[in-house]
Amino acid sequence: GATGFLGTHLLASLLAADKGPAVVCVVRAASDAAAAGRVSAALRARGVWSDAARSPKLRCLAGDVTLPGFGLSDGVVAASLASVRLVIHNAAAVNHATAYAGLKEANVGSLVRAIRLAHGLEAANRKPVHVAFVSTAGVCGRRACHDAPAPPRIEMAAVDGANGYVQGKWVAERLIENANAAARSAGAPARYSIFRPGAISGHSVTGDCNIGDSLNRYLVGFRLLGLAPPLPDMRVRVDMSPVDWVAGAIGGIATQEAGGAAPRERCETPCFTLDNGASLPYEDLLTELDVPVAPSYEAWLAELQAALEAEPEAAPHPNPLRGLLGALKAAPPSFGSTGSKAHMAHLAERGHPCPTVTPALLRTYLRRFEE
Repeated sequence: GATGFLGTHLLASLLAADKGPAVVCVVRAASDAAAAGRVSAALRARGVWSDAARSPKLRCLAGDVTLPGFGLSDGVVAASLASVRLVIHNAAAVNHATAYAGLKEANVGSLVRAIRLAHGLEAANRKPVHVAFVSTAGVCGRRACHDAPAPPRIEMAAVDGANGYVQGKWVAERLIENANAAARSAGAPARYSIFRPGAISGHSVTGDCNIGDSLNRYLVGFRLLGLAPPLPDMRVRVDMSPVDWVAGAIGGIATQEAGGAAPRERCETPCFTLDNGASLPYEDLLTELDVPVAPSYEAWLAELQAALEAEPEAAPHPNPLRGLLGALKAAPPSFGSTGSKAHMAHLAERGHPCPTVTPALLRTYLRRFEE
């Protein structure tokens, strides 16, 4: 998963780490050279290319996470993966409109293959291999849990109401827990960890973002319309988790876990929920954006529909809420952050405190949107 938005920044973070390990990326491509080309293009497109990307510290292999052994031959595994001690499994098919059955092979089956690959490497090299699985904070249901020791996963009864992407991550997390239970029964420490990114916003310095994400569509759409909808809870936090914070936390903490430097007293399955509890409440965010609130949701929806109908086909800055209109007619936007104070303190102890969403950060994002 090195060529997507989060994956590219995660790779850049690993390569930038002082005395960091060498990195091997498995990339869907026809050849190793083509795999390296895809990774290089992704790094350059996101503005995070560095000389480390063309050093021996980085190697790219043509493979496919939907195939057994990621499509890597025994010879390639023996020659290129013998020193691997950490597998960060970030690859996923991200589609919130597709049912679980359509995503199962890519999002659950690929994790099974990652665990099997790690087992094979352990058996061949007689050294432990840690698997860090990138899940989603969506498995927590966006529910605030300020006083909980850690953000809880939604109950099984609530899984049917989630979309197929969240369902797949929920099932995959259970697989990770079962794998750790098997390791513990064999007298070994936890070998598998879970990382749950929240609503990933742009880079805190460059503003680089995935403009197609719903969060960014809302921010841009509200600004272009000059009006925002009222929500039942105007104090709900709008999770904004800068991609460089999420990437740095995954790479940094996963490396700690693999190196045995992590505290074990609280970790049957080490789990790190990376939604930003320091994000702004919705009401405060709109104040910072200088966007007024409509008198009612119906009035806001009518204003949006009128603006979209009046928008010319070749508008230089089309409102990105057009693609969300169907969902917005069905229900208001949904925001939220778990905000567990104890978990936020734990992230800070591990060197990755939740970043404050400041006016300066919002200005960085708005400049990027304008570009």
